[in-house]
Amino acid sequence: MIESDVLHLLNQIYTHMDQLSHPPLSDLSPTQSRYYFQEGRPFFGGWEQVDVNQVDDRVIRLDKPALPVRIYRPAQLPKDQPLPALIYLHGGGWVLGDLDSCDSICSFIANRTQSVVVSVDYRLAPEHKFPIPLVDTTDAVHWIHDNAYRLGIHPDQIMIGGESAGANLAAAAAIWFRNSCSSIIKGQLLITPVTHCSFDRPSYLQKGTMNLSRERMMWFWDHYLQSAEQGENYYASPLLVPDASNLPPAIVVTAGFDPLHDEGREYGELLQGYGVMTKHLHYPRMVHSFIHMAGQVSVAHKAFCEMVDVYQEICEDIYNLHWTRVATR
Repeated sequence: MIESDVLHLLNQIYTHMDQLSHPPLSDLSPTQSRYYFQEGRPFFGGWEQVDVNQVDDRVIRLDKPALPVRIYRPAQLPKDQPLPALIYLHGGGWVLGDLDSCDSICSFIANRTQSVVVSVDYRLAPEHKFPIPLVDTTDAVHWIHDNAYRLGIHPDQIMIGGESAGANLAAAAAIWFRNSCSSIIKGQLLITPVTHCSFDRPSYLQKGTMNLSRERMMWFWDHYLQSAEQGENYYASPLLVPDASNLPPAIVVTAGFDPLHDEGREYGELLQGYGVMTKHLHYPRMVHSFIHMAGQVSVAHKAFCEMVDVYQEICEDIYNLHWTRVATR
């Protein structure tokens, strides 16, 4: 059974969308869907004001179109000491979302772990289909690594993570850097990840909710890929990678009422099978995108705190660090 407070919040959102005469998804253009996505944002507020030392919006200008990033530094910033960093990719099915949609999440992580978080505003589909969002991701990783000390980041202490489609990009980027014989990425935080362009797993057929359904995921994939054949490319579907050895340690987060549950669990099992240090956190009564409910729903906040603390513990193990955890409500 879904947590009652989570279900109550979902019902509030559903009622609001019904009042807006939200049409069937199949009738929506990406632009229209982005409008309704924005309309739903206020329901995911309520976060306590998090004290961060600095939030810095920048634009990466390489030999390609400008790529915005937002850099969060913790409030208790150690003097003259480069910090570990998490490169974060927002969710939204590769079609929705921006830097603002994960702002509270990134602020929270930076403050609680006393590390730098860099949020990447990768280009969206269908205007920019696969593999462009992944190219933006790898470009951002290169830029952050190359400018690490200037950003207050230790170049050997960089992890990558994200939620949903953002976790898909994070997993694919980890594979890409492994294949490139690069050890830039030291770990992965994969929250309710998309890992396979396939819609026949039991969780797709049984665990869909009003915030994510089988139909909606098919709509996202249709806008993301240039052709159905690209769904078999393991940079689009990381679960299909033929060799998962030597990938960086991973935290894989799944929710019980999420169509993506099965493919997320299977990806964690794939990594473990190849000897990759993997921690699987499962929340059986949660839904997809539950981390965005942490400002409104206490059990979601507790779960999010747990996964952030596990992320910090794994970083400590990898980097042999001893951080001071910042208490939050």
